Amino acid sequence: MRLLLYISILTILLPDNIQGQKLINNDFSFPLDITPSVSGSFAELRTNHFHSGIDLSTNGKTGLPVKCMMDGIVSRIKVSPVGYGNAVYVKHPNGYTTVYGHLKKYAPKIDSVITKEQYKAESFSIDYFPQEEISFKKGETIGFSGNSGSSGGPHLHYEIRDTKTEEPVNPSFFQSKIKDNVRPKLMNIRIYPMDTNSLVNGENKARNYPVVFYDGKYHLKGNPKIYTLGKIGIGIEMLDYLSDSWKKCGVYSLDMTVNNKKTFGWDLDRFSFYESRYINSHIDYSYKSKNGKRFQRCFRQPNNKLSIYNQIIDDGIISMDTVKNITLVAKDAANNISELSFKLLKSNSSSLNQAPEDHEIKNSLFNADNFLESENIQCFIPKGALYENDNIVIKETSSSNKQSIYIIGDKSIPLHKHITLKIAIPDTLRPTHKGLCLASTNGSGKNHYAGGSIENDKMVLKTRSFGNYKFAIDTIAPKIGPVNFRNKMVYKRTSTLIFKISDSFSGIQSYNGYLNGKWTLFEYDAKSNTLICQLSKAPKFNSEKIELKLVIDDNCGNSSIFEGDFILSQNN
Repeated sequence: MRLLLYISILTILLPDNIQGQKLINNDFSFPLDITPSVSGSFAELRTNHFHSGIDLSTNGKTGLPVKCMMDGIVSRIKVSPVGYGNAVYVKHPNGYTTVYGHLKKYAPKIDSVITKEQYKAESFSIDYFPQEEISFKKGETIGFSGNSGSSGGPHLHYEIRDTKTEEPVNPSFFQSKIKDNVRPKLMNIRIYPMDTNSLVNGENKARNYPVVFYDGKYHLKGNPKIYTLGKIGIGIEMLDYLSDSWKKCGVYSLDMTVNNKKTFGWDLDRFSFYESRYINSHIDYSYKSKNGKRFQRCFRQPNNKLSIYNQIIDDGIISMDTVKNITLVAKDAANNISELSFKLLKSNSSSLNQAPEDHEIKNSLFNADNFLESENIQCFIPKGALYENDNIVIKETSSSNKQSIYIIGDKSIPLHKHITLKIAIPDTLRPTHKGLCLASTNGSGKNHYAGGSIENDKMVLKTRSFGNYKFAIDTIAPKIGPVNFRNKMVYKRTSTLIFKISDSFSGIQSYNGYLNGKWTLFEYDAKSNTLICQLSKAPKFNSEKIELKLVIDDNCGNSSIFEGDFILSQNN
């Protein structure tokens, strides 16, 4: 009896974010010595992928010490102008690997190793797996927080991965320091007719229903009557917040019950990188591309191979043979719960009030290779590229200036794999192939570089985006602008040289810097178009006079060269 009373009191005293949380172990320390503020949660919905870690705000600052979360050995060091930027991977004896991304700089014993490898490869970008042992103790500074790579602002991105499978796992279950007593926010549901013979309130099209919160529960606004017929699917728009934070985060799990029977559910304990792009099937990609909102499906498309689903009956599709009582239960990682219940009523109607939107024959199958062809276009869609059978239209039309526009499917249809386009090069463009490429174009006339290579008078492009394409020519070389560099100026070994580089269309393909003819490390930040040389990392020279040369190439073969000279003082 005393033991039972003690356990009950202990449960009451536990913080809200511990009760019910699936804490695996608490061996990992926290990577920052500040009060944690989460700006991005594990597996939240991102463009074309699930977020593989947790983002911690650094209050707009860079340079905060990042601590190793457990004793371990560095297994990988990756430097890139995009993605995680400066990142380090540490393998631990408990079977997990921690990842630290967007760093400003590494701890000295990592920095010296990676700089040596960059010079060996003559490349700023590098992916290095150390042969030598670089070890860190729990709590030891492994680097300093920053804003490198594709970061949208100063923060630390950190992950915990299963070392054996390399799958990211939910860090929330290894640490109890993050405070969260805020339940998920349910915003809208979307009811889908799943075929041309199904109806939602008399129409063969999906409808949205807003969700409101009162009396401690979520409800459909206005308590509408939803009459349905045939096969029905449900989607939900939702997000989560953490305590003391306005940042939008993702929901950990969702269960759907139909007449008190669980028919669909998922949880985000872990996922694999190879399956992350299936997010475009998990959400209503078409609606997102047109309206900006992300509805998560409570049903599965035929080619959705995500492993996050823990229960699926009839692919989550509801057959409307009688009234259905639907309950959706959303949880976050701290076990805060939001619930929504509503009814689907069976319609007595047996005919459509309007022609169905989607009645054409599907000419492209998700489970087969597909070859589509018109007079000047060939399109190969491999097996597994589509998430469901669809009607893919390819055709050639003309713009207002009589230039051909090649319509390749609809951009609101997601692709899981690359398709191959072969488009005949018009006779007017064949005399000059220099700078010739394909561009994606939209209704407003904006063109974006897509790429392509020439094979037998055809432009060949591998892409994972349907849409409209046109030929473009890029003959404009990149621009190089010195920020703090001046000819003949005296610089110290502790100085940095800063340049801005940019390209008007196809983008920067390569960047190389040379001092007195020797390749020299210049660090490139793609989002800010900045090229930086830390002279402390430059080669040693016998002469104080230094000749500088920068060579910048774009993706269409255009090149720019900047040359100058300066004095490198031997006195620091």
